[in-house]
Amino acid sequence: MQDLAINLVASALAAVAAWLIQRGIRYRRLARMRAFFGLREGAPSLLIAGRHWSSPRVSSVHRNDMGAIVELGAIVKECGGRADLVPAAEAPKELGKVTEFCIGGPESNPRTAAHLAALLPGVRVTTFEEAGEGVPIIVGEARYERLPHEEAHVVLARALPTAHPVFLLIGQTALSNLAAARYLASHHRDLRRRYGDDSPFCLVLKVRQPGAYGPDLVQVVADATPTAFDGTPPPALPSQRRPWWSVGRRP
Repeated sequence: MQDLAINLVASALAAVAAWLIQRGIRYRRLARMRAFFGLREGAPSLLIAGRHWSSPRVSSVHRNDMGAIVELGAIVKECGGRADLVPAAEAPKELGKVTEFCIGGPESNPRTAAHLAALLPGVRVTTFEEAGEGVPIIVGEARYERLPHEEAHVVLARALPTAHPVFLLIGQTALSNLAAARYLASHHRDLRRRYGDDSPFCLVLKVRQPGAYGPDLVQVVADATPTAFDGTPPPALPSQRRPWWSVGRRP
């Protein structure tokens, strides 16, 4: 009987020890995740989405951008923070007071245009109006073109103007914005190991065969960090005369 009691006590102590170890591991993982995203328990954050190009309403958002918002909102929720969705036209006139996730290119999101000019001077993201369906992303001397239904590119960056980071997801299509959000959600531990909590980064991702696989087939094609943050602004594209049948169309 005494041996049984000892075994029961030992089993209970082992179970408590295992629970405490698992709790400690979860706490460390959560603390690291919070540090990477600049979030804490109950802290607010901003999700600033670009306007749907075909809608006259400033608060209208493309369904794939909504998918990106859901992915990013899940990150914030896991960190115990609060995500506030703000249309680009209503973005606050301040910077760095809270963690910010900015979604979409400069054509749909003026907040993105401001961040590119102020935080990523070495990156130029063209618009459909000036470059057509190729909408190249230019980083230094590198140029990344969109091939409709075959491949699209997206810039995934973290800028650190203050202690609160700004995450930028700037794709050639709304689908590529979603791909970047999913990549960030699934690879943030790898990104933290590489860049830590206090260093900016800028990656160019390629979404392969989006017509067949949607946002699921993604690869890193360039780490453009030095050029994006320290490089000189790429030159503007020469003006192009677009065919009459392409006027008003978007990728």
